[in-house]
Amino acid sequence: MNTDPNSVRSNPVANSLEENIEEPPFSSYTYDFSAYGNNYMLTVVPDETKTGLELTLEDNNFGFSNFSVSPPQGYAVYLPYSQQTASTVCTVIRSADDSENVPDLLKIDFYLSEFEDESKPYSVCRLYTISDGELKEFVINDLRGTENSGSSEEEGEYSPAVLGFIPESNIFRSETNKFMADPKVTVLENGDLEASIVTYALDFDKMEISCMDEPCDADDNTLYYGYAVNAIAENIYKYFRDTSLNVSDYENYVEVPSADGTSSQYFFKVDDPRFSTVAELRSYAERYFSKEIVDEMFLSAPQQYRDIDGELYTIVGDGGYNETLGRRFITTIEAGSPEGDDTAVYTTFHTKQEKFNESHELTGYIDGGDITVEFTDKDPGFIITKYRYPNS
Repeated sequence: MNTDPNSVRSNPVANSLEENIEEPPFSSYTYDFSAYGNNYMLTVVPDETKTGLELTLEDNNFGFSNFSVSPPQGYAVYLPYSQQTASTVCTVIRSADDSENVPDLLKIDFYLSEFEDESKPYSVCRLYTISDGELKEFVINDLRGTENSGSSEEEGEYSPAVLGFIPESNIFRSETNKFMADPKVTVLENGDLEASIVTYALDFDKMEISCMDEPCDADDNTLYYGYAVNAIAENIYKYFRDTSLNVSDYENYVEVPSADGTSSQYFFKVDDPRFSTVAELRSYAERYFSKEIVDEMFLSAPQQYRDIDGELYTIVGDGGYNETLGRRFITTIEAGSPEGDDTAVYTTFHTKQEKFNESHELTGYIDGGDITVEFTDKDPGFIITKYRYPNS
């Protein structure tokens, strides 16, 4: 039997029936996998319950071993709808520097299947790699909330809780042996923004992951300070690009006719306790961005914030979302100071950004732009003087 898909497309009878034939369901997928200089084939199939996976590992000498993955309680593994998208059943994460000392990783995502407990995350994941010729799962030690995350059970200081999964699936590699989740930005009682970052440090020798609260210190942990600053910047800038500030009352609006009277725009009152006028919104943005950047934010914002009867109003809408652009990564860090001054007063974070095709497949990276931060003695302690919003 000829299974060449091109031969089917060349058959006019088959082509005429093609739209009426359902795509074959997902059955299996085989990944190439590299670990410590050895190459493997890893085949993934759904288990009998369709909630877990069966994996078969083939080594260079055609030796086989099997491994089963059962989902955490209340979760089910992700299964592609059809064989056409079979490659999405798992994610193979390649070494960032192509080093044989850093093996590939297998990430398996699980999605909530029981919704009684609203505190459970919607998606979680586990990480695996090949160690001593076998596929093994990393043990996850939860060190969050501990002052001394380096303490050990042997020292009698701290015995970490063991997690059954990483409590999120949207993680990315921030360092060779460390992953991070997207920073979480919190609005404090005084209106200030605070970013927190959780990281997952991998120990390949012990096959353990340390889940930690990452300190975001400008001097001692500059990389994650940069990610925290960028998260705060995106949290503000999105209201001048992706979405409008919160609007609660959609029944009451103000119609503003165009200058020639041929059309109208509709403005809704902003419901945000941090600011009630354009001046307050501008003052808030200028706490984090330079005046030049804030001027451009207001000038180009499709939301067109304005005061109407002394209160802040907005157009409910956005500027469109560029789906071909993805996450931005910090690549290098450069500290600077005025000529003749040895004290660093600014830091520039150089970045790269994911680039996707129309099928949302990663095709490479583009220049993500620079983020320049100048340090000040006023809250929040910095001001951003160079910045490009990543979705623009």
